[in-house]
Amino acid sequence: MVVQIIAALVGSVGFAIFFKMKGRQIALAGIGGAVTWMVYLFVQSFVTGYFVPYFAAAVFVAVYAEIMARINRAPATIFLTAAAVPLIPGGSLYYTMAGLVNKDEVLFTQSGEAAIVIALAIAMGFVVVAVITRYIRAFLNR
Repeated sequence: MVVQIIAALVGSVGFAIFFKMKGRQIALAGIGGAVTWMVYLFVQSFVTGYFVPYFAAAVFVAVYAEIMARINRAPATIFLTAAAVPLIPGGSLYYTMAGLVNKDEVLFTQSGEAAIVIALAIAMGFVVVAVITRYIRAFLNR
């Protein structure tokens, strides 16, 4: 588990550097990626399936990105994209394509379903936080 969290941190830092984030923002993106993966692992230990753990982690990373954007006076998108890297369903996508290429319908179907569920959970987590954030801003600006 510790290795996974370190890998999430390193992956997020790598993408933060790739996205040309500066100084402290790189460290914050790395911390966000590590904690996002910790949230995923924590929720996964209580719930079976893909949707709920990925949804919870996506909600966390979206809230984290909004908070870091306000603190650093930067767009939330830069923190969101770098810190959400550990959630990308790369393995599921790989096995989906491997099943397609090798004409293994079972692998293709199972991995494809997992990739779609994960992608929907991540997207829904981001949208929920974006909508709530928009309503909070509208309420505070009145």
